[in-house]
Amino acid sequence: MIRVVMAIVLGLAAVAGIWWLPARVFDLVVMAAVTGSLYEFGRMLLSDEAERLALIIAGSAVGAVMIFLAPESAAATVALVGAVFALCCFHMWRAKEMGGVAGKIAVSVLGIVYLAAALSMWSWLRNIEFGRSLVMLTIAPSCLCDTFAFLAGKAFGHRKLAPVVSPNKTVEGFIGALAGSVGGAFLVWALVPRFVPWVHVLVIALVIWVLSPMGDLIESMMKRSAGVKDSGTIIPGHGGLLDRLDALTFTGPFVYLYARYVMQV
Repeated sequence: MIRVVMAIVLGLAAVAGIWWLPARVFDLVVMAAVTGSLYEFGRMLLSDEAERLALIIAGSAVGAVMIFLAPESAAATVALVGAVFALCCFHMWRAKEMGGVAGKIAVSVLGIVYLAAALSMWSWLRNIEFGRSLVMLTIAPSCLCDTFAFLAGKAFGHRKLAPVVSPNKTVEGFIGALAGSVGGAFLVWALVPRFVPWVHVLVIALVIWVLSPMGDLIESMMKRSAGVKDSGTIIPGHGGLLDRLDALTFTGPFVYLYARYVMQV
């Protein structure tokens, strides 16, 4: 019951935040999501406290540059390269032996790209023309993918989609997610003034149908590799922050790039 209540509360809060929060406050929310996700990611995959802190600082610096200091510019790439350089120097001088250092650096760099860079692009998406509508157009199908996949999987699921990563995910559930993605996208398109032609809505829905479940599975893969059930406990009934953001990690960057370079908004 608490899972359902929290899902409703989070959904209403997300809609209200997307539509009514001032742009700078929305940016702060994204920044908090970046830092919180990095904390959970580091706690899952890095055993040393100082290494976790280095990841959080480097990743949050990348997020801050992308969100506040130089949004939508090449400075984001410079910040990312600078963060990798700083992490390499940190591990080089701190390590007492070189065995395993490359793996620790790789985990930290993965966290920065996977979370800091990707999640920061939600701020970019929100701040372009029609940004609020595009954010809604991204979140609604992403979330309904999960709901329809669960329902279809419970009713018809037999064939495992990725049994080693997530034994409960089925091919039938993945197919059912298509209805959630398309339905969610066109629901937003119907409720919001027609800011884009329907063909773009369909393309976005079809790509999100793939990216959202795969984002969920990718985070499950990382949790299984770390031997944990949830990334954290911050959200009652749902686990950690990263457990709720996994389906959004890749969808936001895709819709931003699609809007910028295909729709040219």
